[in-house]
Amino acid sequence: MKSNLNSMSLARGPAIIRNLNRFDVLNTIRLHDNQISRSELAEVTGLSQATISSIVSHLIKEGALVEEGSHPLAIRGRGRPLVSLRLAPNYMHVAGVKIATHQIVVSLTDFTGNVLTSENISCEPLEFTASHLADFVAKAVRVCVKKAKMEFSDVSGVGVGLPGYVDCASGTVYWSPVFQSRNVEFGAMLSPKFDVPVFVENDANLVTLAEHWFGLAKGLKHVSVITIEHGTGSGLIINGNLFRGARGIGAEFGHTKLVFDGPPCQCGQNGCMETHTAGFAILREAQAVGFRIPAKKLDYHARLDLLRKVVERAENGDQRYRKIFQQMGQYLGLGIANLVNLINPERVVVCEGAVTCSHLYGESLRSTIREMVIAPLRDNVDLMIHHWGDEVWARGAASLVLQELDQRDTTPVRQVLSVPKAAKRRRRRSVKGEK
Repeated sequence: MKSNLNSMSLARGPAIIRNLNRFDVLNTIRLHDNQISRSELAEVTGLSQATISSIVSHLIKEGALVEEGSHPLAIRGRGRPLVSLRLAPNYMHVAGVKIATHQIVVSLTDFTGNVLTSENISCEPLEFTASHLADFVAKAVRVCVKKAKMEFSDVSGVGVGLPGYVDCASGTVYWSPVFQSRNVEFGAMLSPKFDVPVFVENDANLVTLAEHWFGLAKGLKHVSVITIEHGTGSGLIINGNLFRGARGIGAEFGHTKLVFDGPPCQCGQNGCMETHTAGFAILREAQAVGFRIPAKKLDYHARLDLLRKVVERAENGDQRYRKIFQQMGQYLGLGIANLVNLINPERVVVCEGAVTCSHLYGESLRSTIREMVIAPLRDNVDLMIHHWGDEVWARGAASLVLQELDQRDTTPVRQVLSVPKAAKRRRRRSVKGEK
């Protein structure tokens, strides 16, 4: 079997290299604000001018790239003027879906990652069976496409993100707070409902992709992105690529352990990072100092209102509540310091959700990081904290689809369903529309 695999690799080698180069060109254009010349592409990618010329010509012929006047940095004088290349927006359209414990967000984007329209649907996925949820997602995507006055045949792929342990290769969700059961083959449930490639991914990885393509991690090679909302998630960019680990489940920062026999976590274990840093952890600690929380089951919006009240009490100077956020900063700082010591990222991005409270934990976070990071790295920790909206999750899911379709035929693609003929028909229609 080994010799067969080797011969297969050798036989496909040139094609894979061509597609890797193609992906490199598309990715470079995305990371350079969709405006770059051929000579700059050669310089950034390290590919020869001849290779760049060949790839660009093919991409223009496909309708994926267009030439746009003179490059803004072109120097007037002798020789051929520099011409800007940009992605053709209508070459491809993809749908991104974010499944949360309280809602489903769907965004439709073009080939540049621009959001064309979004649909936000309030619901409680935990009340659905997995099969029912797959039906619901399929309907939500079609509603969003119709809202954009498009046909679903214009969509080239669907990306779905959700919290929990997600095997991106198979689409299996080993555990998620949005499912009642474990080991759900969600990708296999979704695939028959779409005639395009479907990708299922951990939601924090999608935020990481969105940050890498459009946000605070753009253009960086080594980045850690941490999300804080009801749970605590994370994603890693290593050598410019999203890190997934050997089984597709990597960078579970929220479930790294801080103490033995710590508070119980949603995942079923104890002492996880998110039991000290997530929204539910803050409410637990607030209740311990006298904050009243109704005994009845609370929905997302009720929990959010309570969390805002805890933040307000801390802002008003109540030391009991201020201490909760100071401790949160210490735990988060300890975890980030461990990350910095382990992988030495260029930047750590902390993304806050619906409730912003970094003004309450930021000082203890930074002081803990400085104390715990090893001396050679201590003065080079680039920490950035910001708030993001619901749309970024779905935009990250769309980014995942674009990335996977960009690099198709370069690796065993993580798609549950592939229909290249349908995709080719859609691309031909897109090219005609671009002209």
